[in-house]
Amino acid sequence: MSIVLGLAIANVLTRLANVITVRERVDFYWPPIAWAVWLFFIIVQHWWAEWGVRHTAQWTFGDFWLLMLVPVVMFLLSALVLPEREENEKLDLGEWYFRNRAWFFALMFFLPTLSIAEEVLRTGRMASVFNLAFLLAFDVVIIIAYALKSRRAQEWITAQAMVVTILYVVVLFIRLPA
Repeated sequence: MSIVLGLAIANVLTRLANVITVRERVDFYWPPIAWAVWLFFIIVQHWWAEWGVRHTAQWTFGDFWLLMLVPVVMFLLSALVLPEREENEKLDLGEWYFRNRAWFFALMFFLPTLSIAEEVLRTGRMASVFNLAFLLAFDVVIIIAYALKSRRAQEWITAQAMVVTILYVVVLFIRLPA
């Protein structure tokens, strides 16, 4: 799990660094940058939160595969969030975002879904009703982001998702249980 999460982090940071280094040839659009920062943040948060699974006494191969699917999805998102390199001498972040938006949000839909499934399969229940409510609500937001194609809708959803995610992490994961 750590290897795949590390690769996802490296991928996000490499793509952010590319945008910075070719900045004079970038047609800037802020939502993909925000989602890249969000993805970095959520990968680190997931790594942090999964520290608690070390106490799980019984594992099955199915449990392990389910646990691995979240990092795999995060890695795939890291490939879609920003371009690897500029195309046609100009890096148009808006064009990149809207070309990959449907795939990005389709994959992102599985993050909350897999998190719920993994916790229920591993422990038999959701430990926090707040966590379950957030994950379900976030899936609704992802469906809306997938469906709405306007720039204004994408910008509004992106801004709200950033704020709500930070609140979610502060409330639930600022300190891990012993």
